[in-house]
Amino acid sequence: MDIYKFRKQLRRYLKGTANETENAIVEAWYKSYQNESNQQLPQEERERIKNNIHAGIKAAIAQQRNRSWYVYRIAASVLLVSGLSLAAYFAVRNKQATNQTFTIIQTHAGEVRQITLPDSSVIWVNAASRIRVPASFNDTLRQVYLDEGEAFFKVKHDETKPFRVNAAVLKVQVLGTSFNISAYKQMPFIKVAVATGKVSVSRGDKTLSVLTPGQQLTYLPAKDTYSNEQVNIENSQSWKDGNTSLNQAGFDELALVYKNLFNINLHAGNTRAKGYRFTIRIKQNIPPDETLKAISQLHNTHFRKEGHEVTLY
Repeated sequence: MDIYKFRKQLRRYLKGTANETENAIVEAWYKSYQNESNQQLPQEERERIKNNIHAGIKAAIAQQRNRSWYVYRIAASVLLVSGLSLAAYFAVRNKQATNQTFTIIQTHAGEVRQITLPDSSVIWVNAASRIRVPASFNDTLRQVYLDEGEAFFKVKHDETKPFRVNAAVLKVQVLGTSFNISAYKQMPFIKVAVATGKVSVSRGDKTLSVLTPGQQLTYLPAKDTYSNEQVNIENSQSWKDGNTSLNQAGFDELALVYKNLFNINLHAGNTRAKGYRFTIRIKQNIPPDETLKAISQLHNTHFRKEGHEVTLY
């Protein structure tokens, strides 16, 4: 490649004055780095490269006085081309990210929505949730963002293009399977439960677990810890049909479910009520007052209702 010619093409591309052929050349050059940019080097390799760079800098400093002006001009030219290459690389990345169109699906209390993605995968979005999906997927990865709440994914299998859900600090990646993610901000946990297939859950560069059907990972962001357990997968996704099953759930989780289903705030009137655990199936088609009676019977408690506020004591 003619470095000087390519440098001019980069400049025209960044200014938006490049012709169609030049745009294609620059974007093809960028695309050649895409696969490499997604790779993570091992820690040992990163340290080795860093040490080599430091050694090279020290050697260059030691030899500075013996270098001719001509050598400096060559080095400056190389640095300029490298700088322009990096600038173009990030410009293309930013340009592609800016041009990517997302559809935002946001649900309210009592609302469950079903959406179909460009690849025919299907997502059920629970109440009080927010998810972003692209208008189209790129060549190497199908990626969506669960910004808040809960969703069930039924992913169409594609060996050449993994499917990834970004949920807070976790990345959940599959080729084709079905699974549930609960990531409400009010809760101290993120839960990933697998119905079919295999799911990889990671945080940053670290894989936390690979889950198979009937397994659930519970991650605690505040402590940066996680645990795996066997669960009834039917219960974990029953909310899709308006029925939410709780198994030894804390009061806050009960209150969240009640709020999501009926748009009514549930409060603990004392520390005893706050500490109770609840195993119950809450159905959306049953009136909220009837549900409150069922909740109260679990621990022989009472409730007081004022508008959209309920106190359990």
